[in-house]
Amino acid sequence: MMKPKVLLPSFISRYEKVIKMLSLVAHIEYIDANKYQEQLTDVVGMIGGKINEKILQNALKLKVVARYGVGYDDCDVNAMTQHKVYLCHTPGVLSNSVADMVLTLLLACNRKIVQADRYVREGWEDRAPGYPSYGLDLQGKTLGIVGLGRIGLEVAKRCVKGFEMSLIYFDVNRNLKAEKELGAKFMPLDDVMKKSDFISVNVSLTSRTIGMIGDEQLRMMKNTAYIINTSRGPVIDQTSLVKVLSEEVIAGAGLDVFEIEPIPKNDPLLKLQNLVLSPHIGSVTEEAREAMAVCNANNIVSVIKGEIPPPNVVPEQRGMMFKK
Repeated sequence: MMKPKVLLPSFISRYEKVIKMLSLVAHIEYIDANKYQEQLTDVVGMIGGKINEKILQNALKLKVVARYGVGYDDCDVNAMTQHKVYLCHTPGVLSNSVADMVLTLLLACNRKIVQADRYVREGWEDRAPGYPSYGLDLQGKTLGIVGLGRIGLEVAKRCVKGFEMSLIYFDVNRNLKAEKELGAKFMPLDDVMKKSDFISVNVSLTSRTIGMIGDEQLRMMKNTAYIINTSRGPVIDQTSLVKVLSEEVIAGAGLDVFEIEPIPKNDPLLKLQNLVLSPHIGSVTEEAREAMAVCNANNIVSVIKGEIPPPNVVPEQRGMMFKK
């Protein structure tokens, strides 16, 4: 009996454990951009991919799609549910790596690391034009977290325990554990924006969070404050962010995500100096990527074996028993 076919991005081949797991139950094939549509016709499971109705109509045997990362806003969950295709993601396994990225951007912004690097490379002259402006000591400063879930909690631990910062937060749900263990104080979003010295945005992208931080919220911030976004670009209204940064309403921003990715070469953000940019690499560490690959493999193996729903199915499909 032929094994069902699973389709993987080529970089997965580096993870021997994952290949062994999948090889026991499936025939592995790697994505070929030139033959992708043809490959989809008889695939049962796949890792990665932006899934929409058009894709699903060509993938009639597809049972499970396992996504690299937590977000899945570029997948049509309703269409997948109608076609009885499970959508899985990898919550939890990337929390530490993304939290580290938040701290990387926060520190780089606060201590003007990009500016300092450029100053040294272009000719270091003591206090000459281009010398980095002063940063702030983090001890005693207030960290505001928008979205105190898995990733937000790891950010909070690092800042409270490592830098002795105070913690305030906004979320749709109270995090009583963080309140007890870290002294976190729950506040409305507007108060978090007004009172924070540093703001970390860690919410999922949903209809409620698109543009949740716009011009009004950004202008509430202290003029010495920084905002860090490693969640999804559309959570912050990018046009408004450009305005407040241009007008120096706030001290700066650190962005790992953008409304359009890759960011267009003519985007006005690229002309600003009071921010640090990175190309959506929050989870790009060796440990996180391998853990995500293993998580994805477990999800696919589960469906192939008929153990449904798979362990990391997205919330919209929890409890659903698809048979195809």
